[in-house]
Amino acid sequence: MLITTYGIVIRERSIGENDKFIDVLTKDLGVIELSAKGVKKITSKSFSSAQLFAYSKFCLNKKNDRYYINSAEPVHMFYNLRLDVESFALASYFCEIILHTITSEQSANSVTRLFLNTLYFLEEGKHPKRLLKSIFELRLVSEIGMMPDILACHSCLCYQTPVMYFKIDKGMIFCENCYNRAGDAVEINSSVLHAIRYICLTDFEKLWSFKLSDNAQKNLSQITEKYILSHTERHFKTLDFYKELENTFNG
Repeated sequence: MLITTYGIVIRERSIGENDKFIDVLTKDLGVIELSAKGVKKITSKSFSSAQLFAYSKFCLNKKNDRYYINSAEPVHMFYNLRLDVESFALASYFCEIILHTITSEQSANSVTRLFLNTLYFLEEGKHPKRLLKSIFELRLVSEIGMMPDILACHSCLCYQTPVMYFKIDKGMIFCENCYNRAGDAVEINSSVLHAIRYICLTDFEKLWSFKLSDNAQKNLSQITEKYILSHTERHFKTLDFYKELENTFNG
């Protein structure tokens, strides 16, 4: 039986001289591992489709719960991500998050759409990398059921005060009158709070249509990063590498 699906390669592992296993994020099957025979040969028709970050149409055979590539056709290669080491590192971080949070045989339509759009904007270079990182981190956790409770103060239901406090491990916000009940919480100003609400709640088509000052982007990035690390209970080596590069290039 042939299965046709569209997906993005998020991990590749060499097997011998000519073969690979690749992990692919798909809309309808989640993250699946594909056996890719002979794809390391430059003459292979599936050579391009089996590259990291390639978005392709796959025709698959399934035998004994394992998927095998029958044929593949590239749709978009995201080649330019390989030309900028910082973009490559950030995209690799996104891949590692997906590998940890999305399983096989589950619908991942919204996550696939988020990832494709984020890679597109990252490749185009028209959006700040730091802002793309925050949008991806926070919207991803929101799509998989870990959205923080950011509509109002958890204690008194106040919508907003000049300064709010975000308790990251619980995913709750507190107003300035109730922050003593928050315990260990991060102070956030109105622009950062608005960005958090916007990323979590706005329609997908408008998700990238906002701007923040450099300082607000930095604060937002710290918050979204801490949030995803706390709620996935995971340490990502690719994040460490990206942050080293960010510090080197941007100070």
